[in-house]
Amino acid sequence: MEEIIEEVPLEAVPNQFWGAVKIYTEKPHIINRRICGTVNLWIGVSTDDFCRENVLKLLREVLNHDFDKELENFSETPHIINDHDKNCKYVPVSCYTRNAEVTASSFINNQDEAADCENDVTLLPNIKKICHDQGFRTILQENSDSSCITSACHCENLEDGEPISEFQAPRITNVKNIHLNIPWQHILETKTTGIAVIRRALPKQLKKFTSVLEVVLIDGRRMCVSYLTESNRAAHCVIPRINYSFFFTASSIGFSCFKEKDDESLKEDPNVMWVQKNVFPKLRKWATEVLEDGNVEDRGSLRLIDVQEYNDSYQRLKSKYGHSLVKMWPETTDPLKFVYEDIAIATYLIVLWRQERKRKGLTAYQTFVDLGCGNGLLVYILSSEGHQGLGIDIKKRNIWDLFNKQIQLQEGVIEPSDKNLFPEYDWLIGNHSDELTPWLPVIAAKSKFTTRFFVIPCCAHDFDCKYRRKCAGRSQYSEYLEYIKEVGTVCGFEVWQDKLRIPSTKRVCLVGQERTYRESESPQIFLKIDEFVRARTNTITKAQKNQENDTNWENHKVKKIRIENFEDALWTENFKAREAVQPVRNCTQLENSIREDLVSAVGKMLMENNHLVEVEIGKNVFVPWDRGGSMTLNGIAKRMEPQKLSALKKSCGGLQTLLKNHRHIFSILHGEVTFQIPTPAWRAKVPANFIKTKPCWFHVNHAKGCPLPPQMCTFAHGDADLKV
Repeated sequence: MEEIIEEVPLEAVPNQFWGAVKIYTEKPHIINRRICGTVNLWIGVSTDDFCRENVLKLLREVLNHDFDKELENFSETPHIINDHDKNCKYVPVSCYTRNAEVTASSFINNQDEAADCENDVTLLPNIKKICHDQGFRTILQENSDSSCITSACHCENLEDGEPISEFQAPRITNVKNIHLNIPWQHILETKTTGIAVIRRALPKQLKKFTSVLEVVLIDGRRMCVSYLTESNRAAHCVIPRINYSFFFTASSIGFSCFKEKDDESLKEDPNVMWVQKNVFPKLRKWATEVLEDGNVEDRGSLRLIDVQEYNDSYQRLKSKYGHSLVKMWPETTDPLKFVYEDIAIATYLIVLWRQERKRKGLTAYQTFVDLGCGNGLLVYILSSEGHQGLGIDIKKRNIWDLFNKQIQLQEGVIEPSDKNLFPEYDWLIGNHSDELTPWLPVIAAKSKFTTRFFVIPCCAHDFDCKYRRKCAGRSQYSEYLEYIKEVGTVCGFEVWQDKLRIPSTKRVCLVGQERTYRESESPQIFLKIDEFVRARTNTITKAQKNQENDTNWENHKVKKIRIENFEDALWTENFKAREAVQPVRNCTQLENSIREDLVSAVGKMLMENNHLVEVEIGKNVFVPWDRGGSMTLNGIAKRMEPQKLSALKKSCGGLQTLLKNHRHIFSILHGEVTFQIPTPAWRAKVPANFIKTKPCWFHVNHAKGCPLPPQMCTFAHGDADLKV
């Protein structure tokens, strides 16, 4: 029985509902942080009307059925599945037998499915059998190097192996993807299609959670989608252990659940409450934001690789390298961020390269050069996993000395010229490579015809200067990504874009793996690249100047000398590598006396005006306090002494940076500076070992003092209150 848990009004069209359903179905991990993603194992499509009630009842019984117990009493005589009435006549679950050897071979439409589904060899074919008996026909999708193309295919009948029907699924995406794709466009266009999806939900933490099968039933005619999961699983399930649906009407959207007993109440079930609190509001929100045509831009992550393979590899590398690298970390940066970020990037490359070897029939592991390798962690992990490589950076890091001697790391400057090509390596890597980022595709193109590149753009650099935006309506980051893709295209690469799962806001990667021209056409491509670089830099290289000035055969000897020095000539004259030692730009190098004078001066300016506020010092206990006025950053700067502002500039910082470094005193919002309201210790998120270790600025400098009693302030009120 299906019970409606919640139904709310919604002003939207059906396609917007399906767009929201697509977001949740394709990317459930953005809500459920327990899972890494999902893998579609089988997809079936029905263009005819089917009995939703019958299909759901059969699926729920199969998912709840204990096949292991049944096997003990299972007879060797096969069960005969009789034809049944299409008009919702119920067929008992006992008709769907454990004879998986025949059914599994008849329905698999994912080549890796058999290996992945060892634990589901019973459940999977029985679910497929139900779907086929209810009119759902298998669709197959073939992958090419340039796109993921959904092709028409024939489904086989279980009994006689004859083709039953043919379903032409639409082109889904132009992104390289090895997954089976749900034909959402067919739902948007016909609105009567039914789709059944069998998939596996993959946990992030393999030691804590187990993967689980989930069936998604999409009913275009009735405008509802159901999510069914197996219930005979361990307690630590990665997805809610309930069967639930979302439905859409002309004026509302609803959430319902299935209960096995009529007297059962679901509203207090923690799984139901979780879906109602976390999933249903998101679905409503997305349904109002999706365009009316229902099309949703695919901005998902890990689209170029297999999610399950990535998750397995990441967990293995995390266990192998994570703890030991964090423990030995000698740098001043946060090891939890950098270690696990590089493990995730290494995992992505390892899976990408493994797929490349499988697709091209290669046995040798790919080699690489990491330009701007930084701490060298990526080089260390990839090399330890069998990929021989080299890391080059302008500055040596402390952690380099802790790696074994087999890890090749070099300190040096990479400048764009013919002497800095890497024909002996397969891949060039640019992980936040700054000024080298636009040069990565160029260096890869000119190194060797088979050289590929992988780059994670971060800081926006052009060939010889900072990147200059063209469109004010777009963010600089998105525009810069398009520019680097343009550079890759000019260099003759088919550039693919993907998003990594790393703790960084700049996590889009660009992959140049295939060429768009024949090797014999390389000279023409090189000329095209040089012309593009000249147009961007407005300069002419030294070698080209020499060639233009050399019009006389009498200068043959001079010409020969110039050709010999051609390798040393930069591809652009104005390229400048960053300095090995970067200046600190956070005002921490400012003299203490100047810093204290500046903070005191700003405080006095704010206290020129009055603004009474209520400060909480206990439960429902408030005291009045003069917070002072507010001023703009520009207004404060105009009243500052010029020599003090000059000292700020020399320390590579600004007034705003200085005030933000004193956030326990000042608050900055939309360019307005005010005093921060002191937070009592019981509400402040301050580690115990930091409490009372610094004097309270308000207690010493504010005209009205600190509004908090000494025992409630996290800062010390006098020397006696100060912890040594």
